[in-house]
Amino acid sequence: MTSLAAEKSELNWQSLPVQLMLAATLLTVNPVSSNAYSTSDYASDAVVEALASIKSSNGDKAKSFAAFEEVAKIITEGKGVGGNVNYAGVALERGQVADEDTSIYNPGLTLLTESEKTKLVEAIVDSKQKGINMKAWDQNNEYAFEFLKTNLDPLHVYELRPYLSIFPFYSAGVYLLTLFVQQTFRSLFEAAYIVGVIAVFAPAILLIATGP
Repeated sequence: MTSLAAEKSELNWQSLPVQLMLAATLLTVNPVSSNAYSTSDYASDAVVEALASIKSSNGDKAKSFAAFEEVAKIITEGKGVGGNVNYAGVALERGQVADEDTSIYNPGLTLLTESEKTKLVEAIVDSKQKGINMKAWDQNNEYAFEFLKTNLDPLHVYELRPYLSIFPFYSAGVYLLTLFVQQTFRSLFEAAYIVGVIAVFAPAILLIATGP
C-alpha cells in the first residue's frame, strides 16, 4: 500500500451481539489485552518505534500521516514484527489474532500481540484527539486513522471497554427485572422485553456511534 489517502476503508459493521460477546471474551479471558499496557509487556522494536513516532508527531498533519503509514506497513506487510511474509502466506512467530480471514491481505495482524494492538489503538486515538484540538487534522489523517482503527480494533473494544466492564452485572440486572415483570405483570412482559433489549444494547450502540 503506497498511499492510505487513496483508499478509504469502509467500516465492516458486524452483528452487535456478536461484537459484544467476542469483545467481552477478549477482556475476560485474556487479561493481558484488557489491562492497561505496562512496561512489562513485550513489544517489538517496530511497535515501540511506531508508538514513539506517533507521539512525537502530534500536532503535525504530515508527520502524523507518515507515522500512521508506518503502522499500516506493519499491518499489511508485517514490517519489523517478525515472521516470514511471502505470497504463499505467513509463517507465524508471534501473537495470533482472532480475525484470521484477513491474514492473507494484512499478514501483520497475525504477528502483533493483543497488547501491541491495544497500545497502537490508544496511540492513534490520542493522536487524533490532539490533532483535532490543535487544528492539525485533515481528510488524509482521517482516512489513515479509519484504516488503522478498523484493522487493529474491528470489534470496537476501545469504545466498548467501559461498558463491557459492567456488562455482565448490568445485563443480569436487566434480565432479572424483565423476569420479574414476566412473573408478576404478564400483560406487560412484551413491552418489558423490548425495553430490556434496548436497555442492554443502546449503550453499546451509543458508545460506538460517538467513538473516536
